[in-house]
Amino acid sequence: MQLFELDDLLGKLPRKRIGFYPTPFHKLENMSRTHGINLFMKREDMAGPGSLSGSKMRVAELIIGQALQDGVDTIITQGAYLTNSGMQFATAARVAGLTPILFLTRDEAQHGKLTDYRGNLLLDKLMDVETHYLVAPGSAYVNRPDDKERVLNAMNARKVELEAQGRKVMIVPTGGAYPTGFAAHVRTFMEMIEQARDAGVELDYIYHTTGTGTALPGMLAAKLLTGHPVKFRSISISHYQPDFWINEAIIAERVKHIFRTFSIEPPSDQAILCEIEVDNRFIGDNYAVPSPEATAAIKELAKAEGVFLGPVYTGKGFAGLLEHIRSGKVAPDSNVAFLHTGDTANLFEVSGVVGELE
Repeated sequence: MQLFELDDLLGKLPRKRIGFYPTPFHKLENMSRTHGINLFMKREDMAGPGSLSGSKMRVAELIIGQALQDGVDTIITQGAYLTNSGMQFATAARVAGLTPILFLTRDEAQHGKLTDYRGNLLLDKLMDVETHYLVAPGSAYVNRPDDKERVLNAMNARKVELEAQGRKVMIVPTGGAYPTGFAAHVRTFMEMIEQARDAGVELDYIYHTTGTGTALPGMLAAKLLTGHPVKFRSISISHYQPDFWINEAIIAERVKHIFRTFSIEPPSDQAILCEIEVDNRFIGDNYAVPSPEATAAIKELAKAEGVFLGPVYTGKGFAGLLEHIRSGKVAPDSNVAFLHTGDTANLFEVSGVVGELE
């Protein structure tokens, strides 16, 4: 399938245009010279509409597009208190004229009691978002069914209250992992391939940080549909394993959902799974806990290129990329793109999240 054919399929899906696309794609000249590869960055952190954005904006565009068609007026979503996704969904909802509501969890043992508003939480406050807080060990990324059920019950209870007032409410899971949005990053892949070609290269690798698994399915579906040889390497911020809340089988099912959305017979599980490569070595002690490798990566990129990563997601992802380069897992002169998915606001979080950046 050609890229223009894929674009035609995407154009048939409901979408509320909110971000500014295509997002920039540029070569990191100094990092490229230092590490002996051609290193590019796809700037989903610049998606808009505000100056602090990220990759969830594309997902929100599709979900909100469908929500508007269905007459929804309120979107409830959840995440850790520092959630990038929650902030982006709240932003998108405000732009679309919908009411956003957030249910956020906080690991008080790790991050302390909430005493002030920083980072994404401050941005949520500025947008006057109705926000509910629940204490949960491990925050949003804990494999505890009782905590998950407690959050879901709280969201459903608020939904019932609002519906009794005549409102129409949609609940979107953590990270925007809602089927309507799975195809969003098909367009990200298309942009990267076209922008790389405009720069005179064909990409060998696309690196990105993976958490809730909403970016990889769309990009992977697009690769399979177009037959492009690029390889994906996903650096995780929470463990991908068969019995966990996110794993490779879930990604494969989301890829198949995208194929079915386009009325195309999906490939086998094995054909999808052989394209997935997740590196769990850069999580550090836990989700939203700083790691020395991520801190070093954030500093290196800032000093070399004036580009800022975040400590929760993108810093850990870029640390994984740098280690792959240094270990020879990425061959010299390879054409590599790193997908900057956002997370910059978390640089202004508490020290337990940010670490020692000074």
